[in-house]
Amino acid sequence: MSKKSLQKSSKKSPTFADIAEAAGVCKATVSLALRNNSRIPSTTRERIQKIAQTLGYRNNPLVTANMAQVRRSKEWKGSMPTIGLLSTFYDEQREDKRVEWHIGSRFHEGCKRRASDLGFDFDFLEFDLAYYSNERIQQVLLNRQISGLVLAPLRFSNKPLKLDWSSFAVASIGFSDPLGNIPSVFYDNFRCMQDILDFLSQRGYKRPGFITDSENEMRGGHLWNAGFLEYQNRIIKDSNHVPILCIPKPELLFEKPDFESMHVWYKQYQPDVIITFRSKILDYFTSLGYKVPDEFGYMVLNWSSRTDGCSGYRQCHEEMAEVATNIVSERLYNNERGELTKPRTTVLRGDFVEGFTIR
Repeated sequence: MSKKSLQKSSKKSPTFADIAEAAGVCKATVSLALRNNSRIPSTTRERIQKIAQTLGYRNNPLVTANMAQVRRSKEWKGSMPTIGLLSTFYDEQREDKRVEWHIGSRFHEGCKRRASDLGFDFDFLEFDLAYYSNERIQQVLLNRQISGLVLAPLRFSNKPLKLDWSSFAVASIGFSDPLGNIPSVFYDNFRCMQDILDFLSQRGYKRPGFITDSENEMRGGHLWNAGFLEYQNRIIKDSNHVPILCIPKPELLFEKPDFESMHVWYKQYQPDVIITFRSKILDYFTSLGYKVPDEFGYMVLNWSSRTDGCSGYRQCHEEMAEVATNIVSERLYNNERGELTKPRTTVLRGDFVEGFTIR
């Protein structure tokens, strides 16, 4: 390659034609090489990329994105790929209760709406891992011609999916360590807990207590605990420290001994506000005659219309599903499948909802 060829575009960004002339190849080869397409031998790709860099070529991201969409649209020939939402909350014994987990229904709504807005077909797939093997789930996904896949949080963290992700443009909602290095959209549990403790402090609470369980902690990467303990050690006086009560329940359900242990914990440490995940614990305390918020405040971490008027923090489930769908869409347009070389996580935060349980 002559000095003249290298200098010919010194005043403006070189075109594909300039790079092709300098490299002695056609413009189509340059286009493929700069997109790192495997159809071009790696030695040729590296040579062309080095020449482009020497000539001062800079990629235009807007043009690249537009051309990727044009190429994919031609490839799909008017029939858009299907983005599937995969849930493991299905119960074979309750076939009339599809998407019966209210949080799951919000993931469903957000994913379906965003897939439709982007022009993709949408499919919802539920599996009970007690009946469906990983191999069977894989085959169902392939038979249904799922190209993009959003994974809802697993029903039980000790029963992870072990699928071959290489067939799918995939992203997950929630903590994804058990799923491998796939992109994830995660609720910012650590920052959420700190926001809640700041909020409660402003309302005059000085002795917060936290009731959690092993399943929610594993599902949240133990960041709920981390957020509470960090704030407690940094802000709250030692004399007002209340130990975290963690119930070792793998199925998100409590029994009489669990509730009794909560009562023992409360009587021993006397928190002036209880932070937890659901309203059923409050139901237990009120059944014993406690008055809320007169005797203690109560804050749920996972507020919904089903938490019976409790004050709480609304997790942005629909938005999480929409962001995960955006990631899957981008991966489809870029022809990316499977795991990443390194994990990548997008975190979102929620907002407060007033109820009757905080003074």
